[in-house]
Amino acid sequence: MSSTFFEALHQIATEKGIPREVIEEIVETAMLSAYKKQYGTSNNVRVVFDRSANTVMLATTKMVVNQPRNLAEEISLERARRFKPDAKLGDEVEVKENPLESFGRIAAQTAKQVMMQRIKEAEKDIVYNEFKSKENEFVNGYVQRKTKDRIFVDLGRTEGILPAKEQSPLEHYKIGDRIKAIILSVTKDSKGPTIILSRSHPAFVKKLFEMEIPEVYDGIVNIVNIVRFTGVRTKVAVASERDDIDSVGACVGMKGVRIQSIVRELEGEKVDVIEYSPDKSTMAANALTPARVREIVETSGGGVIAVVDKDQYNLAVGKGGHNAKLASRLCGFDIDIKTEEQYREFLGSSESRALVEQLFAKKDEEETPLEALGLEPRIIKLLEAGGIFSVEDLVERSYDDLIKIDGIGEKSARKILEIVSELVDFSENEQGTDDEAGADSSEGEEQ
Repeated sequence: MSSTFFEALHQIATEKGIPREVIEEIVETAMLSAYKKQYGTSNNVRVVFDRSANTVMLATTKMVVNQPRNLAEEISLERARRFKPDAKLGDEVEVKENPLESFGRIAAQTAKQVMMQRIKEAEKDIVYNEFKSKENEFVNGYVQRKTKDRIFVDLGRTEGILPAKEQSPLEHYKIGDRIKAIILSVTKDSKGPTIILSRSHPAFVKKLFEMEIPEVYDGIVNIVNIVRFTGVRTKVAVASERDDIDSVGACVGMKGVRIQSIVRELEGEKVDVIEYSPDKSTMAANALTPARVREIVETSGGGVIAVVDKDQYNLAVGKGGHNAKLASRLCGFDIDIKTEEQYREFLGSSESRALVEQLFAKKDEEETPLEALGLEPRIIKLLEAGGIFSVEDLVERSYDDLIKIDGIGEKSARKILEIVSELVDFSENEQGTDDEAGADSSEGEEQ
């Protein structure tokens, strides 16, 4: 083949990002496939690349005969002496031929198809390996198209998918908008690589901290844990081994300039940066930021009771219970929030202190998902939006609590409470503690 073939190879290798050696391997495979298509075998042929002369040839070993009948394995004496002047009948001669002259139309078409297919496969492998090595890293792209449950992002050489669950409810995009996300996972199938992006994963927030805060990027300030209700609130626990470094101050920045740049990227989502502490009481008090905690009491079940002033109670619990939930997840143990009055009533009940502690210890058990009640998926989504994520959360809510949740009316609230009363086995201790909540539920059902 002429030097233009090598130029074409070089151009393909450059455009597709495929190494030249891989391209030549693809060409070799295509030539052997075409030769086999033409002659029925490829056992006696090899592909020879001459980079100095910029040519590629087919080298076949053939036997010298008077009248060749099998052109793939035999050659006439006259033609053989073009390659080996002293050739005689019965000798084996290596013949180098131009593939374009050796192949017919069908064989040439076969070579073309094999090359195109293998080049596409090589390109898919390169894209897969490139993005696989970037999992949990930032990537920038543009919104290419949208469907009901996902956004397709143009990443240059390929496209990424941003599923609905990996998006923030605060964010809305139009075609052509620039978008930043992390590569959550990269998988490969027959169609090529599938790249899943995320803007809701805690790792996305971690990367924002590394980008905006030099101390985090350099490892001077360590991010111990991140928990998040996407679009509502994020809590980040940070620490530093250096006594001269204020880890929280470094993340917040002068007049909050650093943390505000992160909040803007999250479209206004609240971000609490708290100092990590190995001490359970200190950690629990820090985690309930922005509320002020008066006292932390550890329970025998491994959790704690956080006692707050009455005017701090709603702030500590948060809208829909998000602040309390996130604080518990950040700490890794249950935090029960009570005002001083509630705490005194709690300790002054007729049950012994041991039974009180046992009651709180039950909250450390694995929570039961709402699906266990057989509720409709729509109802479950509405409950979760209202801060109810488990059966244990639900049994603590009254009729009045339920109808305050957007999308849940009186009829739905009664139905939910009926299902709870039928399927949940309340113990005596639970009934004693939740008398008020139970009364509210009964009143709701009678209405």
